[in-house]
Amino acid sequence: MTALLLLGQATPAAADPLVMPHVVVAHHTGWAELVVKQAGGTVVASYPQIGVVVAYTAKDDFAAKVRRTPGIDAVGATRTAKIPKEFFAPRKDLRYTGPGSPNSGQVPPEGTAWDVPALHLPEAHRVTDGSRRTLVGVLDVGVDDTHPELKAAFDRRNSVSCLSGRPDRGPGAWRPTLDGHGTHVAGTIAAARNGTGVVGVAPGVGIAAVKLAELDDTETAESMVCGFVWAAEHGFAVANNSYRSIPWRYNCDDQPDQAAAKLAVGRAVAYAQRRNVLVVASAGNAGINLDTRSVDKESPADSTPVERRIDPSCTRLPHELPGVVGTGALDEKLGKASFSNYSASRISVAAPGARVWSTWPNGEYRSASGTSMAAPHASGVAALIASEHPHWSAERIKRALYATAAPLPCPDTTCAPTKQGTTYYGHGMVDAARAVGAG
Repeated sequence: MTALLLLGQATPAAADPLVMPHVVVAHHTGWAELVVKQAGGTVVASYPQIGVVVAYTAKDDFAAKVRRTPGIDAVGATRTAKIPKEFFAPRKDLRYTGPGSPNSGQVPPEGTAWDVPALHLPEAHRVTDGSRRTLVGVLDVGVDDTHPELKAAFDRRNSVSCLSGRPDRGPGAWRPTLDGHGTHVAGTIAAARNGTGVVGVAPGVGIAAVKLAELDDTETAESMVCGFVWAAEHGFAVANNSYRSIPWRYNCDDQPDQAAAKLAVGRAVAYAQRRNVLVVASAGNAGINLDTRSVDKESPADSTPVERRIDPSCTRLPHELPGVVGTGALDEKLGKASFSNYSASRISVAAPGARVWSTWPNGEYRSASGTSMAAPHASGVAALIASEHPHWSAERIKRALYATAAPLPCPDTTCAPTKQGTTYYGHGMVDAARAVGAG
């Protein structure tokens, strides 16, 4: 797949210049902006809150020049292949033209899908559906806010596109065009309890879309920086992240570009956490032990992958950053889904993630599997807790999420006990009823 297709862009005109996006990390962004311009770059966005500048350039020696400058902590390209300059133009009034659901007509009656009783949603909803004052951000490929199940919950004022690394508040800029992944995630969190289709874990909360990419698993450092800063400054209680980033599936400290991405995104996540945003992320679908991984065969994901050796210190963004709620996937038997990654330290909780029914663009429904489907279940339960306790900090909400999770025993010898629970399930399966005191 080419870099251009990954970005979901139309083929550029021949004269359209190709540029390379970068993140620049420094203590003073004013100085970083000046350095960027002197090195032949263009500033896209500046985030003085965290000391990060997003820039692009056509010059191949840009990073080397900036890296040699005093006062710069890190600089790195966020792709391995240049992209059209038009990528940074604003967008508005987007419409979904991607694939439809292959099984929309098979959606079971509301409340009968297996994840509903598994999380004890009926019992929880007798206590609360959540509050519209509790805002959950879906950092993803966009959300179809016109879906009948999502209209009431959707918050346009606090939705945005961060594709370029700069907030784009154009009308409908947050909508998906090629991929329904974010709409599926949003439905799991907050689809209406209205007697039809599906029901979300927290149907009474608010949903905001933060569009980071056109296609799932093509999120970049600059879009994540923009997204987490947006979440921090727009009152999000929870930020759901069901994706992995490009171009590097794991970002290693001994590689300058990857180290810069890790530092920039790490600062953005930490800023959101300081502003009381609970950051939830999917744990990945390789079915591996993240503590013993040694090979990456999928990077760079925006050009031709080349197998490389890695070690456990190489970081999967944003899942493996400090304080993030890493979520593994369960199947219908409440065991670890075969594809779900596991770890002694990187799995916080588990949730339904196999054959999960949810919303799809253009009023459709779809069954899908992945830890991407598990994370929004955890986000929904966290949102119920936040709704019941609006003055609690994100850290306290996280502790409650863990404390009310239902422990699950190890089913085999590959699974191992840990201080917090097990390598497969972390603290256990999130439980909506227990979380709101109904179980």
